[in-house]
Amino acid sequence: MLTNSKIPFARALQTLRNEQKIPFCIDFKENSKDVIKLEGFLSSCEYDTRLLKFQARLSGQIELVCDMSGQEYLKDLDENLEFYLSDGIFCCETENFEEIIECENGMIDFLEILRSELEMIRCDFHTKDD
Repeated sequence: MLTNSKIPFARALQTLRNEQKIPFCIDFKENSKDVIKLEGFLSSCEYDTRLLKFQARLSGQIELVCDMSGQEYLKDLDENLEFYLSDGIFCCETENFEEIIECENGMIDFLEILRSELEMIRCDFHTKDD
């Protein structure tokens, strides 16, 4: 199980050419209240050999601000994530891919992916009663 937050894209791609999966688990605490876990695996993409498939479960608690009252509150997370990773800019000729994350500097940065997902959650409209 990979617990390091970064892995070279080329190494992951080479490992996955042998039909293996790369499991990972990242524990994250951003402040005293946010306790998040990202656990899943990378696998080869069935549509394009230049891409990796990212499948994970995002769980834990995140502190949010209610857009109605302005009060802070904790929300439980239990979300499945599935998208594709590319090594740098990816030009797609077909519409087969809904979401592709372009990895920079030849590295898959799980912590950066996690932070991006948390920021997308924070940017949504939230009410304390959700």
